Parts: sequence; structure tokens; C-alpha cells
Amino acid sequence: MLVMLAPSFDGSSEAYARLVKATGMLAYDLKSRLKPGVWGVVRALADEEQAQELTQRLLAEDLPALIVPREVAHDPARRIVTIRALELADQQMVLHLREREMPIPFGALTCVVRGEVHTGQVPSRSHTPSSATFRAVSPATTDVQVFRESVSASNFEAYAAADFHFATVLWVARIDARGFDFSGLGLTSESKASDLDQLVDAISARSGVRVDRGVRASSVVSALAQGALSRSGGPSQAPRSKEAPSDERFDPYSRVIGEAERLLAHARKVA
Repeated sequence: MLVMLAPSFDGSSEAYARLVKATGMLAYDLKSRLKPGVWGVVRALADEEQAQELTQRLLAEDLPALIVPREVAHDPARRIVTIRALELADQQMVLHLREREMPIPFGALTCVVRGEVHTGQVPSRSHTPSSATFRAVSPATTDVQVFRESVSASNFEAYAAADFHFATVLWVARIDARGFDFSGLGLTSESKASDLDQLVDAISARSGVRVDRGVRASSVVSALAQGALSRSGGPSQAPRSKEAPSDERFDPYSRVIGEAERLLAHARKVA
């Protein structure tokens, strides 16, 4: 279970003091994993009862905490579907899928996760040559070979993407900026990433939902990676789309953030 803190956490000295009181953890450790403006993991716990107890202590200190099951990150029901086009109206957007069009009221949208998707093989740190293999002058043949292998291992492609998460369904709608036609929306800058940012900001303004851009700063990514390695000795396999290969870093992050935002919106309605 992931005990998480919402982006509304203000990061003040007083707020960190309340975190220390609720968790018993060191302030240094908390500051390294929990930052204002992004979702963060306070602690990953296997025992649900312990997770509930910690969450209640955090809430008692007026900290924006909730629990997201770790399994959400690789839930087969939360498959990612690439949309080919999108239309904006006053109260809804229309998603163009492969076989049909689907109108989605803005009220059904819970958040947009904006980031960069990596496909292909990205070498792990364990395969990166250490400083002991470097030579300032006249490298040996073996040293040259290690360098070539480390470069060739980085055979991956990256592209700008935005995932739309909904309150009523678990699947995720993704814009792949490489093949998406922004011209129909009046967006014709030289950068598709810039067009995508303008589009998600416009949707955020109309719907009132948050755009999450925290994948590079959030401790959610490291918490999910550690959990995957501890269970299997290697990265877990997320459900793969038929249209595009998965990203072992961004896809699980997006699913967890989508569920966290869904739970947070529900909690606000109940309150």
C-alpha cells in the first residue's frame, strides 16, 4: 500500500514538523521524498492496517494523505489507449478512438498526467560502466568495447504524451504527440510538445482538473521501482497496449496518479 501526500502539501517548516510527529521519521528523509506541488509517497507498507493507521495519523495532523494500492500501477484493467484526434466543446470533449468516437463530459475527467514516454531498451545503472573502467589516456581495447556496448544499449525513443484519467472508467486515454493532429485545434507551433502543453492547459481551464507534471520530481516513481525489484528481482511488466510499447517508468506513475486524483476528488465530494 502506498501512503501518499497530495500536491496541496505546502512544504513549510511547520508542515514538515507535523509530518515528523505523525510518522516518527527524520525530517531529512521526509524532505527528500515529499515536496510541495507534487504527489509523494510517505511510506510503502505491505500491511493494510498499518497503512490505515499511518494515514489516520497524517489526517489528524491536517496533512492531505490517502492510500493507493500499489497494484494499481500494473492493473490490467487500466490499459492505455491512444487517441487519434480530439474535439473540444463547451461542456465536453470528443475522443476519436480507432473504431469509434466517444464524448466525455468535462465533469468525468479527474486529471491529466503530462510527461515523456520512453520506448525501447534503456540501460539500468547496474549496466553502466563504473569510473574504474575509464582511462584518461590510451584506453585498452576492452575499455572501448565497454563504452560501445553502453551506448548501443541506450536504444530507445522518447515522445511527449498526456494521459487523461476519468472518474467513471479505469482505462486511460493517451495523446501521443508524434502522430496527433493539433492543427484541427488551432495549434500550429513548431513544437508538438508545446502544442500538447497548450492543449492540456486549455482542457484544464475548461474542466477545472489538475495537470500533473511531477514525474521527474515525485518520489512515486522510485517507490514503484523499488517495489517491482523487491517482488521479482527485475522490473514488473505493465499491461501493454496493442498500439504502442509500454514505458516501465511513466505508465505505472500515470496510473497511480490517476487513481490518487480520483480518490482525492471522491474524498472532497464526501466531505
